[in-house]
Amino acid sequence: MGADIALSFALGGEVVRLWGRREEGLASALERMRANAAFVSSEGLVTEPDAAAALARVELTTERARALDGVEVAIEAVSEQLELKRELLAAAEREAPSDGVLSSTTSSLSPTALAEALARPERFVVAHYAQPAHLMMLVEVVPGRRTGEETVETISALLRRTGKMPALCADIPGFVWSRLQQALLREFVYLVGRGDVTPETCDTVLKYGFAHRLPVMGTFEHADLAGLELMGEMAKQVWPDLARDVDPDSGPIGELRRRGETGMAAGKGFYDWSSRDPGEFRRARDREIVRRLKLLRGGEVLLGDPHTGAAAGES
Repeated sequence: MGADIALSFALGGEVVRLWGRREEGLASALERMRANAAFVSSEGLVTEPDAAAALARVELTTERARALDGVEVAIEAVSEQLELKRELLAAAEREAPSDGVLSSTTSSLSPTALAEALARPERFVVAHYAQPAHLMMLVEVVPGRRTGEETVETISALLRRTGKMPALCADIPGFVWSRLQQALLREFVYLVGRGDVTPETCDTVLKYGFAHRLPVMGTFEHADLAGLELMGEMAKQVWPDLARDVDPDSGPIGELRRRGETGMAAGKGFYDWSSRDPGEFRRARDREIVRRLKLLRGGEVLLGDPHTGAAAGES
C-alpha cells in the first residue's frame, strides 16, 4: 500500500519521499512502482514521459527524519496492528513539522484510538485507500474525536489534487467501505454455509449483476427509484432471513481457517488457486478498473471478454 500510495501522489504531480526500514524493502517498493507506472502508461492513463517524471519525483530513504523533513502530509502504511501504528505515528510526530498532517491508511482501526499516542491529535486523520491505491478513486477520510477541521480540509485537498475522491466517514468500526465489504461477505458466507448457493454463484451475481448498475445508481437512489412502498414490502420478506452471525469462525470461514485454507496466498480458500493464476487474476482486476476509469474520464470502451477483462477496442 505504501508504494501504491506514493505512486498515486507522484502521478498526481506531488513530490514524495517513501520511507522504509530496510533497503531491500525499498528496492521491492521501487520495483512495484516501476511495474505499476509502466502498466498505467501502457493502458493510456498517462504518457510514458509523465510516468517517468512521476517516478523521478519519488525519493526513497531509510532515514525517517529525512523522509519527514518539511512534509505537508505524512501517511503511515504499516500492518494493521494498533500498537505498531501508534508507535510509528508518535515517532513521526516528533520528527515532522508541527503544522504537518499525520495520517494512516488503516481499513478498520479507530482514528481516535490511534491518536491517543499523539501530542497533537488535532493534526491526525485517517485516509483509507482501497487496493490498488494507485487506481482506485475513492479514499475514505475519517477524523478522530479531536481531529481539526483544517486537517480534514488539508488531506481532502491533497486527495483531490491527486485525482482521488475523498469521502468523509464517521469513526465507526470499518468506516463505510469495510463495513459494506463485510456485510456482503457475511451474507454470502451464510448462504454458502446453508447450502443455498456456491461461492461462484455469489461472485457471478455480484460482478455481472449487482455491480453493473452501481456506477450510476447507489443503494438509496435505487430505493427511491423503485419506491419505498415496494422496497419496504420486500424488506419485510428478506430482512428476517438475513445473516445475523457475529462470529465468522462459526461457519465456512472458520472451517477453512482450521484446515489452513486461508486464501490465495495459501493456494486454496473458497476457490482452489492451484488451478488459477493469482497474478493474472490481479492483472485482469486492474485492467477492468482502468476501463472504468476511462469511462469516468469520458472515453469509450468497447466490451471484450468479461472473464479476462480484455477490451476489444478503446477510444
